[in-house]
Amino acid sequence: MKIKKYIPLILALIFILLIGGGYFLISPKFQDLRRKKLEIETQDEEFRRKEEHLLNLENTLEGLSKYEDQIAKINSALPSRRSEPDLLNYLQRLSSENGLILKEINTSSLFAVKGILGEKIKKLPLSVNLTGSYTSLKNFISSIYKSARLIEIKSISFSTTITEGTEAKDLFDFQLELETHSYNPNPKPVLVE
Repeated sequence: MKIKKYIPLILALIFILLIGGGYFLISPKFQDLRRKKLEIETQDEEFRRKEEHLLNLENTLEGLSKYEDQIAKINSALPSRRSEPDLLNYLQRLSSENGLILKEINTSSLFAVKGILGEKIKKLPLSVNLTGSYTSLKNFISSIYKSARLIEIKSISFSTTITEGTEAKDLFDFQLELETHSYNPNPKPVLVE
């Protein structure tokens, strides 16, 4: 009978030990499970954000594909690399199309330009000597300004052409100081000492 008196106390102690043991043994695993679940949720959210970002980029790229011609014109106006031969060929072709004789292109200033570090747009100066009529020069200048290339005429000087034995009253020698630009998408940072 004495044992019957202690049975509720023993059952209470066993119950407390089971709850305490469960708490100390199961609780750390439960906390780990909650932490892992939270990590998975954060990674899912990050994955969703990245997926939305990629979808946005695809939509933007698809939208830009409609404007390929305009983008090509911009790339032509501001080439991403300096291409002196292309520029010189362009000026040669443009002068002959407009009835001018290209006598000389002074590229010494063009090749000397390195561009200032840190600038995205580089200025490329050069001078051109042409011979022809005033109307041809006017057409040449008009063609330069109508083209997609960014070429700026800084100055124009002219003189009459005097040749012996021929009549050249309508011919002039023109010297044009030009400036064109190129685009550097990844400029090097300027170091300040």
